[in-house]
Amino acid sequence: MEQRERSDHGPAADWLVELAQRHRLSPTQRQIVQRMLGMFPDVAFRSTVEIAELTGVSQPTVARLAAALGFAGFPEFRAALRDVVLAGPPAGPADPDRHGSGAIAIDQERANLASLRRVIDGDRMGAAVRLLAATAPLGVVGLRASAALAQYFSYFARRVLPSVHTLTDAAGIDDAVLQLQQEGASALLVFAMPRYPAATVAAIRQARGLGLATIVVADTALLPFADDVDVLLVVPVGTGLVFDSHAAVVVLAINLLDAIANIDPERTQRRLEAHEALVGRWAYEE
Repeated sequence: MEQRERSDHGPAADWLVELAQRHRLSPTQRQIVQRMLGMFPDVAFRSTVEIAELTGVSQPTVARLAAALGFAGFPEFRAALRDVVLAGPPAGPADPDRHGSGAIAIDQERANLASLRRVIDGDRMGAAVRLLAATAPLGVVGLRASAALAQYFSYFARRVLPSVHTLTDAAGIDDAVLQLQQEGASALLVFAMPRYPAATVAAIRQARGLGLATIVVADTALLPFADDVDVLLVVPVGTGLVFDSHAAVVVLAINLLDAIANIDPERTQRRLEAHEALVGRWAYEE
């Protein structure tokens, strides 16, 4: 990404970043926004063809960005961009700590973490803990962008729970969910970050059809498949950079696991001590 000039056009660039954060953009669209940050003030006076050439994408992709940002078309978006370049954004308190999209993204994560407290202290969290603590085995689903979240949760869950299955392969998800049910599972934990894979939704619906409770961690309460979810834990993701940041989701996952572990503290202690006995075999000590 080109480095943005530190000049009096900084507030206008911040306006573009904040506008992008208010909308759900694809990684390609976010990349265009980031490259545009290094093109101020000229970017406000360029055509879609010129911006496409400078950002390395097609002209229709630039036009679709304008629509994704809530404008009727690129001309309307460019007119708004010109207004903020020439006149500045609406009056507001200056924030000297906001030096570009990275700093703004950190500010957004702080807000996301602050909102997480309501989720952790809420009734849905308690319901999720009870359901997940009672199931054996425990299945943890995470496909595509959510695969790393499922693996992270499962890695630590195996320290305190007797049987944890990580489901990250869309091709075998149907068989895996059926196997869980046949082995006696009563609940399924699903990480569903945008964009939502069709196989994730199918797994949730299959689980409910088999009688499993579905606990879903997602970024919004307005899921198109919310009716198929028994317990929904809403955790916002960071959208200030090219790819989503799951910082708040990771914090939620560890809090969820901590609460599950506290349901049966004696079992947790036994399993943690057994794990500690193995640490010497793999931990590096100089």
